[in-house]
Amino acid sequence: MILNEEEKLIRKELGRIYPQLIVNAKKTCGYAFAKHGLDALAVAIEFFLSKPLEDQVRTFKEGKMENFITFILAVQVKSGTSKFYTQYRKHHENQREIFPDYNYGDKFQILNNAFIDEEDEVVACIKCEISKLDPYLKMLVNERALEGKTYTSISETYDINYNTLKKDTQKAILKIKNKCKPLL
Repeated sequence: MILNEEEKLIRKELGRIYPQLIVNAKKTCGYAFAKHGLDALAVAIEFFLSKPLEDQVRTFKEGKMENFITFILAVQVKSGTSKFYTQYRKHHENQREIFPDYNYGDKFQILNNAFIDEEDEVVACIKCEISKLDPYLKMLVNERALEGKTYTSISETYDINYNTLKKDTQKAILKIKNKCKPLL
């Protein structure tokens, strides 16, 4: 994109006043600057640069460029129907960060404890059934189901025939499932 002399002048002035615009954005946005202050400033600058070039040059020559961009920024931040609100703030206002270690009081339940007892019973059943297996099958179930190793890696590690290994492992896992099925 080729800029003419007036556009270069506007961009140079914008670069010069940018640090002050950040200070103005911090004051305008207040505590919310960390969330979306720079986004609001970007929208304000975009609005200023989308104005006709004659208006930009006139604002620059009158020495009101910083004031005008800050005004646009304030309108964008304070308005509930602005472009900035609909594209940035609206989403953030509808979201809420939940802190896991924060006590929200008795009315707010952070974790869903509805199925914890059932999961404990199922896990206990599975562990009990694994402990009843012979050492060979116990090793296969631990390697495959608990550690997530592939049949190929188990076969190579223990030098066991792949098909036998797979058949024995699946048989042991099916046996455990059938024993613990009433708890599921």
